[in-house]
Amino acid sequence: MIASDQDILARLGHSGAPRLGAGSEAQVHALGGDRVARIMRPGARLVEAEARAVLLREIAANARHLPFRTPAVESVHEMDGRVLAIEARLPGEPVSHLLTHCKGEDREKLLADYLDSAAAISTIAVARPAFGPLLGGESLRAPRWSGFVQARLRDSLATCPPDLCAAVALAAETMLPEPERPALVHLDYFPGNVLARHNRVTAVLDFGPSAVIGDARMEAWSAVAYLDPELSPAATDADRAQAMAWLTQHNLISDYMPAKRWLAAAWSFAHDDAALMAWCRRILLTDPA
Repeated sequence: MIASDQDILARLGHSGAPRLGAGSEAQVHALGGDRVARIMRPGARLVEAEARAVLLREIAANARHLPFRTPAVESVHEMDGRVLAIEARLPGEPVSHLLTHCKGEDREKLLADYLDSAAAISTIAVARPAFGPLLGGESLRAPRWSGFVQARLRDSLATCPPDLCAAVALAAETMLPEPERPALVHLDYFPGNVLARHNRVTAVLDFGPSAVIGDARMEAWSAVAYLDPELSPAATDADRAQAMAWLTQHNLISDYMPAKRWLAAAWSFAHDDAALMAWCRRILLTDPA
């Protein structure tokens, strides 16, 4: 019988450890004040967790110049049929939580730092010979960004809901501009994956299967797109207006909507995430191109 999360926590000597977060790939529990256990969902493979640990160490080593931290894996284990990683506990609270009560000038500064930190991710030196996923997804890698962009949507088209097929196929025909240089792109940078204290970002979480070598501008476009109400219900219309103004200020507004539609099409495979699917449907089926 495969062990439950609570069985694993008991084996670690932390029965009843509080859960800090959960996603499609893992649940994260606090192990005291300085470490966390990231317990992968049943079916996860040890080799994949080890590859993720190697990537996170590379990112952390090359992110030391930044004012925020990235995940650091201490060890990876297979225990009673489950795979888990022990990681350093990073400081701060999710920006998604801070947005529920942060107000006034502090809120504006928090959102500005959230956006500036997204732009800074591209300065983390992670070099690869092709565009595409950093973990798995070998068949999606391509010598040009446009090659990955189209391959990613063809992959989503194979598993997206029937009502989205035509929109995803159309998005796959839309060409995004080629970047001046390849860069690390988190691609799942949203308020739930960013920690902060007061109005300053302290850590960026969950570099994983979504992370790619791609166009640095996509990080800014996704950080703004993911402030939409389906994905960030605590964000306000004023927050979204500030984010759009930030895109304009950084000369990123012209290709924002094509990039946003690509993101929605790319995520259209995520059937088990109701909020994400609602966002994908609105963007792909009702928002103008």
